[in-house]
Amino acid sequence: MCFPAAVVGIATGLMGAVQSIAGYQAQSQAARASERAYQQQRTLNQEAANRAYQQQQLKMKGEMDRASQQAEQGLIRRLQAQGTTLSAGRTGQSIGGLLADAERVEGRDLATLGMNLAYAQQDYFFGMENIYNQQRTADINAASQRLAKPSGGELALGLAGAAMSGVQAGMALKAPSAGGKGDAPIPLPYDTALPGGRAGTVIKWTN
Repeated sequence: MCFPAAVVGIATGLMGAVQSIAGYQAQSQAARASERAYQQQRTLNQEAANRAYQQQQLKMKGEMDRASQQAEQGLIRRLQAQGTTLSAGRTGQSIGGLLADAERVEGRDLATLGMNLAYAQQDYFFGMENIYNQQRTADINAASQRLAKPSGGELALGLAGAAMSGVQAGMALKAPSAGGKGDAPIPLPYDTALPGGRAGTVIKWTN
């Protein structure tokens, strides 16, 4: 069974259009799934960062509570030492020196606590910055896995290409036209006289 060239061209164009639409829909679904996965991963990254931030904050709070307790214990030791000195009934310059010694011990302990707190605070800030950088890197890695959403322009180009394929397929099936400048010449015979007076037949080629 022979089909008209127009029917074949239309069928070819429709098949190409269906394929273009199906491909566009598949890419759109894949892009939406990729976007959902990206947003979920960002949420997980944020939750992990929040837990790490809380751990850093708890660690710093523990250092400050410990320093506060040690400062309070130092104060108690100083007061006890001074109370012992005063209760001993000493007088003169010696008692002043003993009281000053207790204050110097407390001041030295407080300086040590302050230096330890400074180091702890520095570690705290470094830790917080490291957590932020890790979250940012994780977000960038997640973003690199996202699939781009296909554009309407791509679909239009696909449909246009399908239509062009249909036209070309229809034109390829059209029958060639008869006649033309390339047709072979048709020989026509006619009588003529040969040299010497003898009759003969000469073939003349004419279009």
